[in-house]
Amino acid sequence: MNILNELVNGSGYVVTKINDLKKFNELRRVLIKKMNFKDKDILSVRKKISNMNNAQINRMMINLLSLNTASEMMIESCKNIVKEVSGKKIFLQRRANTIFNLPGKNQRRQWPHYELMSGISPYSFVLWAPFHDLEDDDGVFYYKNQDSIKMIKSEEKKGLVNGPQILKLKNKLKPTKLKYGDVIIFNPFILHGNKDFNSNFTRIACSVRFQSTLMPIMQKNSDFFKFYKIN
Repeated sequence: MNILNELVNGSGYVVTKINDLKKFNELRRVLIKKMNFKDKDILSVRKKISNMNNAQINRMMINLLSLNTASEMMIESCKNIVKEVSGKKIFLQRRANTIFNLPGKNQRRQWPHYELMSGISPYSFVLWAPFHDLEDDDGVFYYKNQDSIKMIKSEEKKGLVNGPQILKLKNKLKPTKLKYGDVIIFNPFILHGNKDFNSNFTRIACSVRFQSTLMPIMQKNSDFFKFYKIN
């Protein structure tokens, strides 16, 4: 499959395999350690997070900000994918996002949105990978490129960004099933989000944004991006 062509002219997203799972395993290990868990078992960590209150989770997320190598580790684990779509020289998000979604109603979930609305360039891409298998409905749903752009344009005509039409999308699609070692790459126009789900375990994932240095970065600057060269 030509990943770049699928991202630009096809569905807008691709599920594929992480190139170097050993490096991704190390990223997971480092993050667990940074969260001050002695456990090495991701299932145990997920269960403990599910029983934490918001203040505890907020402190844990602040601790993770001091880990300034997560972006590079994420990119290096997927470097063949990144080189295929953006080349060896890229602008890389300074700090990768570690995402926690807790089970139950009104918990930490991502409402339907698209990356472009945050000011990221239309030439950027997102890598998103879970630190465990995604069971049932605890994953993320993605609208295809054509459908996403149609809805974005429809709302733009009304002067809206993430208005009622987009926010109600959460009930219409099933989350994408991923196994540990899978990664999804998507363009910044793709509408995506997640639903409430019932489980004893929190969903934990990592995402990072990047783009070729040959393309303009638009609103984002060196506070968000840094230069990175893939070997």
